[in-house]
Amino acid sequence: MSKIITDQQIDLASEAEPAEVLFAVHRRIVAAEKAFVNLKNVVSDFSVELEMLKERIKKLENNIVDSKEDVGTPYSSVYGEDEQEESK
Repeated sequence: MSKIITDQQIDLASEAEPAEVLFAVHRRIVAAEKAFVNLKNVVSDFSVELEMLKERIKKLENNIVDSKEDVGTPYSSVYGEDEQEESK
């Protein structure tokens, strides 16, 4: 299990004035809050990017479906072979 503070920091804290200890704790709290704010921004950016990618995929899937509908007949002989078979 990882330690929140090291043995050296414990030794320094035991020798320090109470105000110094409080100030050091305050700095760590502020640093942690800044890290959480940055993390929140990164997560927000990723969620926006994810939604944009979902929309792009949906548009591409719709384009594929639309292009398949526009194809028409898959084979038509230039010699009229398919017309002869239909007339029989």
